Amino acid sequence: QNARNNNGPLNVGYDPNGANNDNNQTGLEVADEAADRIAKLDEVDTANVIVTNRNAYVAVVLKNGANGEVTDRLKKKISDQVKATDRDIRNVYVSSDPDFVNRMEGYGNRINEDASRDGLFEDFTETVRRVFPNNR
Repeated sequence: QNARNNNGPLNVGYDPNGANNDNNQTGLEVADEAADRIAKLDEVDTANVIVTNRNAYVAVVLKNGANGEVTDRLKKKISDQVKATDRDIRNVYVSSDPDFVNRMEGYGNRINEDASRDGLFEDFTETVRRVFPNNR
């Protein structure tokens, strides 16, 4: 249930010296505007979007409990919505995998609550590499 766009995320964008993370200790940012735009698409029920560097990771729940892979057509529509909210985004990675959806929601909550971020970036990176293994 994985779909990808462009070349893979060799580096999800974290710089421990703070160069690319805008004072965000984890380098992760919730993109609520992009998620809202994606959720308005006919095929999508809900969406969570986390951005790091120039990559956006999108977890979607399809309408009517639709199962299966996100189509290339829908992936393009989702990518267009994300890039319309942030022109700096180069790569958009989309999955409807239920585990990925749950994890992305949890990461988003932790980022928004500014809760303890110990291990957050590492957990996120490992999840992304597992869900999008061909993008290394």
